[in-house]
Amino acid sequence: MTTIDDVDLFGEAFGGFRSVGVARRRHPAVLTVLALLAAAGVVGAGFVWARDNARGPLLEHVDARTLLPVFATVQGADDVVDPAQVGGLLVDRASTRFLVETDTGRHFAAVGTTGELCLLTLPSGDLATLGCVPSVAGAQLTSGDVWLAAEGGPAPAADDGWREAGPNLWVRG
Repeated sequence: MTTIDDVDLFGEAFGGFRSVGVARRRHPAVLTVLALLAAAGVVGAGFVWARDNARGPLLEHVDARTLLPVFATVQGADDVVDPAQVGGLLVDRASTRFLVETDTGRHFAAVGTTGELCLLTLPSGDLATLGCVPSVAGAQLTSGDVWLAAEGGPAPAADDGWREAGPNLWVRG
């Protein structure tokens, strides 16, 4: 006869669990991290490539003073702008050249403090405004009733009311 002491109850009840699964070898976490980093690098490189190709060809920046014939002249008394009128606008005051006076104010070609081609407008009794574009061949600026185009830049359509007011300069109205 068999007694309780002779039977291993726990061994019989749980003995089959030892051989249930085959031990699987896990991939090291380092390989997973490296694979994720490589995938992120490929995706990032794709975004950079798409962004650069969407811009088109890069334009070569030149000295803004070479873009307009008016900069070839020496700054005269009419070209000088009162520092109080310019205020904190980022313009090289030694570069200002008077272009034209219209109903909206006096307009000057200028070079920004970081080399851009600029159009400075000094309205009568109001704050000065400054519009700048990168100094590249064909650059153009408009400010209300004034259109300024660098050498090689497009001229505005006469059908839209623009008339030539000087080299590289058109006014409307």
